[in-house]
Amino acid sequence: CHLCDQKEETVQHLLTGCLFTQQVWFSILSPLGLGGAAPGHNDLCFVVWWVKVFCMTSKEYRKGANSLIILTVWLLWKHRNSCVFNGDSPLLASFFRQFRDDYMLWCLTGAKKLQALGLDRVGDFG
Repeated sequence: CHLCDQKEETVQHLLTGCLFTQQVWFSILSPLGLGGAAPGHNDLCFVVWWVKVFCMTSKEYRKGANSLIILTVWLLWKHRNSCVFNGDSPLLASFFRQFRDDYMLWCLTGAKKLQALGLDRVGDFG
């Protein structure tokens, strides 16, 4: 895996099993009170994990949470590709800079349920 250098990279590993990815999910879900839903060693299937998060999310925030998961997966894939094809290092600070930029763009283009989550400062390390 280009993000954690711990295990063989598979889609399931990249989205739920990778240590880098698990840190990302924890940081993104914690402000929503869902830090405990971040994937762990037992979460081997991304879809099953996503359903678990969906069920743990209050009804009023489910659409926003789904958009958040889609955005995060897209950015994880882009970050991974930057590491693979551009030789970039997997850095949480870099990931979260891109997350905040894309989060704001999605909100500006009308993702109102995503905007309602108020995550424009996620991963702000200082």
